[in-house]
Amino acid sequence: MSKDQSPSVEMLRGRRGRGLFAVVVAASLAACSAVEKRPVGTVGHVRGFAGMVAADEPRAVLVGRDVLSAGGNAADAAVAMYFTMAVTYPSAASLGGGGSCIVHDKGKKKTEVMEFPAMASTMAGAVPSAVPANPRGFFALHAKYGKLRFESLLAEPERMARQGVPVSRALASDLSRAVPVLGRDPVARSIFFRPDGGVLREGDMLAQPGLATVIANIRRNTGDFYVGVGAREVVRSVQAAGGTLTLEDLRDIKPVWRETLTVKTGFETTHVAPPPSVGSTVAGQLTGALWERWKETPPDERPHLLAETSARVFADRARWMTPVGQTGEAPAGLMAAAHLGAMMADYAPATHVPVSGVSAPPSDFPLGAGLAVMDGEGATVVCGVTTHGLFGSGRVAPVTGIVLAGIPGPFGPPPITTMMTVNHNSDEVRFAGTASGGATAPLALTQSLLAAVAEDKPLSDALGMPRLIHPAFPDAVFVENGPHALDPAPLQGRGHQVNAVAMPSRVQALICREGYNNPDSCEAATDPRGFGLAMKVGQP
Repeated sequence: MSKDQSPSVEMLRGRRGRGLFAVVVAASLAACSAVEKRPVGTVGHVRGFAGMVAADEPRAVLVGRDVLSAGGNAADAAVAMYFTMAVTYPSAASLGGGGSCIVHDKGKKKTEVMEFPAMASTMAGAVPSAVPANPRGFFALHAKYGKLRFESLLAEPERMARQGVPVSRALASDLSRAVPVLGRDPVARSIFFRPDGGVLREGDMLAQPGLATVIANIRRNTGDFYVGVGAREVVRSVQAAGGTLTLEDLRDIKPVWRETLTVKTGFETTHVAPPPSVGSTVAGQLTGALWERWKETPPDERPHLLAETSARVFADRARWMTPVGQTGEAPAGLMAAAHLGAMMADYAPATHVPVSGVSAPPSDFPLGAGLAVMDGEGATVVCGVTTHGLFGSGRVAPVTGIVLAGIPGPFGPPPITTMMTVNHNSDEVRFAGTASGGATAPLALTQSLLAAVAEDKPLSDALGMPRLIHPAFPDAVFVENGPHALDPAPLQGRGHQVNAVAMPSRVQALICREGYNNPDSCEAATDPRGFGLAMKVGQP
């Protein structure tokens, strides 16, 4: 069925006249055979396993679940989930930001990455802000891989923005930390603060009518956001907030489809996004350096192996990365076995070997948002998006309600980390994950892959493993404290300086050990440190 001919997704929650609709549905079902199949675009169309979804914000997962249940594919669900997060999680997923997606299309036997980073405007100003890239990025994802009609996928996000939606714990947590930032902006206060002067709390209603109007316009004509009357309104709105944006900026920003960077992980291939998705590239280097050693390394040595590998990869990152996350050398060379082998040549199992040539610690924005989705046919999408800081620049554009994203460079590269492991013999995705948390994200995602795939741990247990990072500078290992504390003794015994800290990394992941045709082997999981949600859709 073509996208133009396919029906809209019937979002059963929150529609006007839903009481009457429920009566009609009940009467229709009573008159029909119990085995009659619902049409495409209606929740419940897919019987049996419809896929898996995971994201940092729970309502986005519920919307993705409904899209898969209605017969949408992974790209459809990813689009609907992102635009939902733009409403329910604007602290990290604003329309003003950018991102990156890895896509595996089983029918085409292809795995590729789409980059749509939010780069700095060409305009100078008091509040440097990025060019909004997310709307065009997710439209491009749908144009190439979607199945259901694009406008149908944005109906529920528009409704949430217009009628209001309860603040989730994920957003409430970010709001509680953003009071000093948002409190200075009158538009932000009007949206995210209560009448008593405090920020919205979990369960409070969040209504964003200006944002609803923008999403409605994107539904009708996505191009207008970038080159039409809508573009002029967006530019006026951003400039009114003190931000930087021109019509030429909007016109010229375009998503780019690229080849992934790859490393071999046993009989399978792990794909990551190239720079400027620096976290993804670092995760690929970590995975390539650790995979062959991991199973042969005794458990008490593994924290040391992680720390030593982390230090070497971050030292290498300091060498090849520009302030905005690009590199002047061939990205594939960063994953070459010879390059990774040279980095690990002086590894000593019993003692710490310091790295040299690094003069500053990695300075990455810790906040990002991710989603992972697999449909019932095995197609998979994993995306990371960012506003380059908590609520970006802390300004909200009047009229449009768009949270202005910051710019990459001053505080590090785009904090996007995505990964996908594919068995290309069977053309099936084994593992797909995304992580936020700035510099802590790549090793968190790599640790999750190693635990779930190399060690065959349940995915939920893999995401709950204690974490660490050695940033190369300073010469110290930072280990997780709190409920997931890591025992520092094996590190201290090998000469490491150890500091216990809270880890900001959050991982969302999917795994199918025996392929999507065996749903019992599939699992979706969300990081226990965060407030996301993960679920399988339908029953095997």
